[in-house]
Amino acid sequence: MQIVSFGCGHDAYLSDEITRMMKEISGKIPLILKVDESDIQGPLRIRVRSFLETVAMRRSREEVCTPRPLRDPYPVKFEKKDRQKTVLVPNTSHAFCRLLSAVFCTQGIRAVPLAVGREDAIRMGKRYVHNDICFPAQIVIGEVLAALQSGQYDLDNTAVAMAKYIGDCRLTHYSALLRKALDDAGFAQVPILTNDDQDAHHIHPGFRLNLLSSVRIAFGLPMIDALEELLRKIRPYELERGAANRAFDQAMDALVDGMEHGGVRGAAEGFRKGIAILKAVPYDRSMLRPRVLIVGEYLLNFHPGANRDIEAYLERNGFEIIEARMTDVIQKTYFYQDSQIREQHVGRPVTEKAWYRTADRLFDMAHDLTDRIAADHPLYEKPARIQDLARMSDPIIPHTFDAGEGILIPGEILHHAEKGCRAFVILQPFGCLPNHVVGRGITKKIKEQYPDAQILPLDYDPDVSFANIENRLQMLVMNIRRG
Repeated sequence: MQIVSFGCGHDAYLSDEITRMMKEISGKIPLILKVDESDIQGPLRIRVRSFLETVAMRRSREEVCTPRPLRDPYPVKFEKKDRQKTVLVPNTSHAFCRLLSAVFCTQGIRAVPLAVGREDAIRMGKRYVHNDICFPAQIVIGEVLAALQSGQYDLDNTAVAMAKYIGDCRLTHYSALLRKALDDAGFAQVPILTNDDQDAHHIHPGFRLNLLSSVRIAFGLPMIDALEELLRKIRPYELERGAANRAFDQAMDALVDGMEHGGVRGAAEGFRKGIAILKAVPYDRSMLRPRVLIVGEYLLNFHPGANRDIEAYLERNGFEIIEARMTDVIQKTYFYQDSQIREQHVGRPVTEKAWYRTADRLFDMAHDLTDRIAADHPLYEKPARIQDLARMSDPIIPHTFDAGEGILIPGEILHHAEKGCRAFVILQPFGCLPNHVVGRGITKKIKEQYPDAQILPLDYDPDVSFANIENRLQMLVMNIRRG
């Protein structure tokens, strides 16, 4: 029997694994009880009694259970011979998906960025991913399943790339969730590869993301952030409708092509072309709109299918959008660990200590390169670095805190509030406990510093209706207009 907290996503993942292991070892099924603050005990008692009856019946029949050894949970491996397969890359943001695909290609992987998933992806995710697992996992895995089901790909010659992160986020478990979903949906022959260079579970012995690829990602991230920032500054004021989006797509083409064929140097040249393309878009910013900052769980921030096109909606309602930066989301892992080692004397092997310090410096070099090239556009402003966000966030959340988005939500809000922004939307997956702490949980402290700030936390799950989101957003719109 496993007792779990209602809505605890980590428990949901563990429940899946406990059920899988028990079935494989003995054919038995555990009793899983979800408990919340309710004092209604009737349903729990009924389930416990039923479970006890089942156990008693098996014992009365004197059933003998011979334990079987556990199978490898990842029986289908991505081997070196699989490098000729098409590798599908699902989205965080589509720009990052394209960048990651280009970097995979530099290592001889035939990576294909998937289109941004919407209703079909959500439907597939709901069907094959545990309903207590976070919404980002459901839509990312749903994108993969929808693509495999589309008939576009030869299933025997297709693999899937999935992000991997070791920490408190359920992203740690996406590979296991994806493997189960692939098996249940009838795609058991499709292997998985990840960005995890350790590959502790021996999922992809034929692929390791190498150091050079990590460096390329670090240098590419600030470039796509800069292009997206310029897009959001131009699009509400463009003189020809659709011109900004077209220019952004062309700029991304130049950057991605440069990265795929020329590494960091090629990406820098492509980025320079992209800045020139965006610079050519005519716009009129003589009448500035009120700005709104979108922060929160990073997939919801950047994935328009997941957030129900919140950027487009707010732009139609008269706002200029500011977004959190993908670079900070990736860099924060290295920044936290380096800070914990230096300030809290956390023990780590010497090689790890050196890598965290080196990674921080690499990101600074990447920012410097981006700033030099992007300075050619009159609308470009150097962004706050993660060290700046940490200093601003420290009175609310210390910069060594590494759960959820950590310092990024309060740091971004305080940074942009200091620059005059007063409208903030925090996007959170329902049941993402770390981000409820560092998102919704920090609003009172921020309001003490900026009493006129409008902060709207929005919870998303697969069943959330746009009407519900729109009602909440309209309150923000009206408050800002009155202000």
